[in-house]
Amino acid sequence: MRIRTTLLLLLVAQCILVCVLIGLAVAMQQTQLLAEAAQEQRFESYQLADELRQSSDDLTRFARTYVTTGDARYETYFNTIIDIRNGDAPRPEGYEGIYWDLVASGLGSDWPEGSAVSLRKQMLDAGFTNEEFDKLSESQNRSDALIRLENVAMNAVKGKFDDGTGTFTIDGPPDRDRAIELVHGVPYHTAKAQIMSPISDFIAMIDNRTSAEVESLNAFERRLVLFDITAAGLLLISTIWSVLIIRKRVLRPIEALAQVADRVAAGDRSARAHIRGSSEIATFASTFDSMVAAVDQHVCDLELAQAEMATQAESLEHERHRSEKLLLNVLPAAIATRLKDGEETIAESYPEVTVLFSDIVGFTKMSAKIGAKQVVGMLNEVFGLLDELAIKHGIEKIKTIGDCYMVVAGIPDRSPTHAQQIAKFALEMQETMLTYTAKAGHDLSLRTGVHTGTVVAGIVGTSKFAYDLWGDVVNVASRMESTSDPGKIQVSDAVRIRLADDYLFEARGDIDIKGKGSMHTWYLLGPRHDA
Repeated sequence: MRIRTTLLLLLVAQCILVCVLIGLAVAMQQTQLLAEAAQEQRFESYQLADELRQSSDDLTRFARTYVTTGDARYETYFNTIIDIRNGDAPRPEGYEGIYWDLVASGLGSDWPEGSAVSLRKQMLDAGFTNEEFDKLSESQNRSDALIRLENVAMNAVKGKFDDGTGTFTIDGPPDRDRAIELVHGVPYHTAKAQIMSPISDFIAMIDNRTSAEVESLNAFERRLVLFDITAAGLLLISTIWSVLIIRKRVLRPIEALAQVADRVAAGDRSARAHIRGSSEIATFASTFDSMVAAVDQHVCDLELAQAEMATQAESLEHERHRSEKLLLNVLPAAIATRLKDGEETIAESYPEVTVLFSDIVGFTKMSAKIGAKQVVGMLNEVFGLLDELAIKHGIEKIKTIGDCYMVVAGIPDRSPTHAQQIAKFALEMQETMLTYTAKAGHDLSLRTGVHTGTVVAGIVGTSKFAYDLWGDVVNVASRMESTSDPGKIQVSDAVRIRLADDYLFEARGDIDIKGKGSMHTWYLLGPRHDA
């Protein structure tokens, strides 16, 4: 049998057993509720019987007290008990407790009132059997008969006597002795005992009926428990059987397949599962063995091709890194990325940038006295220091022409602080050059010029790329450098206007700029806070 069919049958059997267990649990709960209801009915029956007994005792107590004292309060209490029992007056909340003991002592004047319902109506609604109801009715009838005797005694105290119709219309002298005899004599005690006897019989009948009901329910519940244990045992057996089947026909074959897969993954392509049978896993294992054999053949073929491809890929990766490094040395990173993404023509107009030219004064004269390697080495050292400063201040190096160094701020990433970036760079560049010349022992200085304006920037060339700037600002910045004094930073009015709040300047005066005529220029001295 296939694994799927076996497990499906076991699952159906377990579901049926679970439903049976749920049904048994519900049945046991209902049985317990019925038993609780029987006990609750017994308690309510006791309460009704006790209220009948208690009301009779309270009537006796207040009748005797009135006969003895003549206090009208006790006659009022007596009549109120009768009205409440007959449903003619509302029942106070908690009336079934010690109500009249508290009222008689003066503590029950503000007792909350409930609804008016007679004691006989409560007995009818309690669901008693006819025999049980007859017993309580008999007791109440006898209590009502005793009330008539108590009324005779209480009216005798007031000088009122029965006219033969049950109405006290005959007046005469009060007869307290006769009244006391009526409520304390042997006939009165006999009548009281006759009231209590049916109540005792009623309680015994309630006990017997409730005990029989509870015993029947308990016996039924015990049978349910037995069925529940049987169903639970069957469910446990089916669960264990399911686990054993899954372990034998599923887990063990899967473990064997996993071990073979681990061996194959470790490089042993000769590993095979060799699982026999008609189950789904046996079919899968056969397919797996065939797949491993096919993979073994393909891997052998691929290993040869892969070795060749790895060699080629390594060479290509090396060349790619080399070309990218060269490209980043020539172009700004953002421009290099755009060029790699396929843009062929890159040219943009920048409304406002700041361009700086700086020339090493004394370098030409010195280079005539030292060798070529020393010249190149010194330039590498100086321009290397300047390159680090350019990166630090976020400005872009455009090119070097001999011993001339050109940078720009605001390109290719537009920046509102381009003039401030160039100012910081230029000042720190002068300090760096002074430190270098003092250390190297050379008589060199930097002549620097700065101008702000609009430029066009882009890529030129097809075989050798170059990122360059065009515009009047480039020419003016170059003239600012060529007309500056060694160790000075000459700037135009456009630069000074943008830096006037933060930096100090020295007026240079008017100078003649080729192609522009006379221009007023300034020397950048340093930040204002340094002053």
